Amino acid sequence: MRLFLTLFIALISFGQSFAQFPGSGLQETKTPVEWEGSVNQLSDEEYELIFNAEIEDEWHVYSQHTPQESESGSAPIPLFFEYLETENSYSIDGETIENSETKTSYSEIFGVDEIYFEKNATFTQPITLINKEVDLIKVQLFYQVCKEVCINEEYYFVFNLKDKSAKVFTNFDEFEAYSLDDNSTKEEVSGDKPVISERLQKEEAKVDRGIFTIFWVAFLSGFVALLTPCVFPMIPMTVGFFTKQSKTKAKGVRNALIYGFFIVIIYVLLGTLVTAIFGADALNALSTNVTFNIIFFVLLLIFAASFLGAFEIMLPNSWANKVDRQADRGGIVGIFFMALALAIVSFSCTGPIVGTLLVEAASKGGLAPIIGMLGFSLAIAIPFALFAMFPGWMNTLPKSGGWLNTVKVVLGFLELALAFKFLSQADLVLDAHWLEREVFLAI
Repeated sequence: MRLFLTLFIALISFGQSFAQFPGSGLQETKTPVEWEGSVNQLSDEEYELIFNAEIEDEWHVYSQHTPQESESGSAPIPLFFEYLETENSYSIDGETIENSETKTSYSEIFGVDEIYFEKNATFTQPITLINKEVDLIKVQLFYQVCKEVCINEEYYFVFNLKDKSAKVFTNFDEFEAYSLDDNSTKEEVSGDKPVISERLQKEEAKVDRGIFTIFWVAFLSGFVALLTPCVFPMIPMTVGFFTKQSKTKAKGVRNALIYGFFIVIIYVLLGTLVTAIFGADALNALSTNVTFNIIFFVLLLIFAASFLGAFEIMLPNSWANKVDRQADRGGIVGIFFMALALAIVSFSCTGPIVGTLLVEAASKGGLAPIIGMLGFSLAIAIPFALFAMFPGWMNTLPKSGGWLNTVKVVLGFLELALAFKFLSQADLVLDAHWLEREVFLAI
């Protein structure tokens, strides 16, 4: 147990220091891509907009033509230009031309042939004026730049047709407000929302689906956790506690709901703590880093060994005893400590599941750990609260027995399989060929 706690604390400390370590991809540094723009006049009505990108070594930017779909359901994000206010102002003559040489390589991660630029990239877009009074052309640029991790970036270009120059913005409000007046920003910025391309909307929807998936996976995992030897036998004990403590049915229902609420709060606080320690954005970068993928692999091996019976991951008994004494106080405080006692006593079974969920949620980044813990805790809380509210339902539950240990062993094999996912990810980034695709699928 001490070994596990030491490893967990070391992981947190390493994560905090790693986030500041040069080259980790987590510190706030300048962007790996620098953009410039210019204008070339072809005739009185025809112009050529020019985009130039300088890309840092070892980074690459995906071409407009890199595949957007793959068998895995995810794919690299192609570079995308969006030309604003084209109606009755100017026309786009064909698609944006890629003037720089691209490279193509097969991605084991996405299962597609990626097309990308390295070191530099130049793009040109011919336009024809419909309204000769148009002086400014505004363009939004969306793309993904990758090394060991991928970063989604947006840039905003304003091409001045009068003096054949271009300004590049990273802030949308400044970009939107820019005009040819002496003041570079208007006194009143339009209240309209930024124009978001259809492609960007699809990417945001994909993120939303990822969070939604994390919630339901965590929710189902919570129900599985109920069927483990550390949790299932506690249901009748909890029901007995509320039956004895509640003098009326109404009070029993109220206490049961409060109990379920506190279970949710305890686990959501855990997810919040993990997000706060690493940072919402840093989690995604951590999950794509070789070192952390190997650490996650080792952690899941430990969880799997625990489920398979090699040892039990338990919190100190003194914690459970102290919390249990507080639960005898009664009232709302006592109910809270009852919920905390459930979390501590059942840790040997729920700990590996919760740890796995937090590791998997890290691959989504953002608020995924909090959403994951919300789903998991709801699945735990709802049955406990319902059985406490309706004790008669206890008669429908199967009796405890060897089948609970079978559930635990099956979870051990699932943990083991998931562990190899993280080892495979590290192998793909390193291109070490430790774990070839066929071997990984066989495992």
